[in-house]
Amino acid sequence: MEEIIQNIQFTNIWWAILAPICLIILDVLTGLTNAWRNNDFKSAKMREGLSKKFGELVYILIGILAKFALSTDIILYFTVGYICLMEISSLAENCDKLGVKMPNKLKEKLNNSKEE
Repeated sequence: MEEIIQNIQFTNIWWAILAPICLIILDVLTGLTNAWRNNDFKSAKMREGLSKKFGELVYILIGILAKFALSTDIILYFTVGYICLMEISSLAENCDKLGVKMPNKLKEKLNNSKEE
């Protein structure tokens, strides 16, 4: 198991691009599903959310440019890691709202225990 954990890394720049994009797509889909299910589908809210997702993609592009311009991976990996963490927490919140059970401790950390 330790060997597997040590080998998990972005070995190719495509992983640094695809991982956050896949998480962004999943987040948008779970958000749309949640809005549809609760009859809360609003185009203004969707435009706001999609503009934030576009901003995240711009951050990834800046990280890629920094990788090649400065010959360092740290900016790209920090940016991608932060975006992935943000998207995973958003996915957890969306899934909780859709009725997928999650531990109370995690729910408290995500501030999902309060009603909006």
